[in-house]
Parts: sequence; structure tokens; C-alpha cells
Amino acid sequence: MSYEQEFMEDFESWVQAQILINEMALKESKQVFEEDQDERARDAMLRYESRLDAYQFLIGKFENFKTRKSFHDLPDGLFGERNY
Repeated sequence: MSYEQEFMEDFESWVQAQILINEMALKESKQVFEEDQDERARDAMLRYESRLDAYQFLIGKFENFKTRKSFHDLPDGLFGERNY
């Protein structure tokens, strides 16, 4: 495996791990906000959601790379789908 391939696989694994971490943190901060109405938890929720959006964007770019699409191509099925 070339250095570039290994780097891309490691990077993708890291992004996947960050998605899991931020999903758990979002869930926990949401629970704290619902229980305590703590504004800091609400702010944390917004940060975790923003990070998740960015990491999911990167996952789409990895999919483009795997399917040999251009970096700027939109992922398949983007239009008409809603992800919340």
C-alpha cells in the first residue's frame, strides 16, 4: 500500500471516529439541556451539530475519491434527501 493510500485510509478512519464521538457528545449535551435548561449545553449542541456537518461533508468527499469522481462533484442522491 502506498503512503498516500495509507494516509487516506487513516484519515477516513479518524473522521469516522470523530463522527461517533460528536454524535455521543451531541446526545449527552441534548439530554443535559432538556433536564437542566443549561444554556451552555445548548451552545455545545450547536457546536457538535456543526462539527458533524463538517465531518459528514468530508465523508462525502471520501466517497467521491473511492468512486473516482471529482472533488467538487455532489454526492449521489443529495437532492431530494433530508438528513436531520
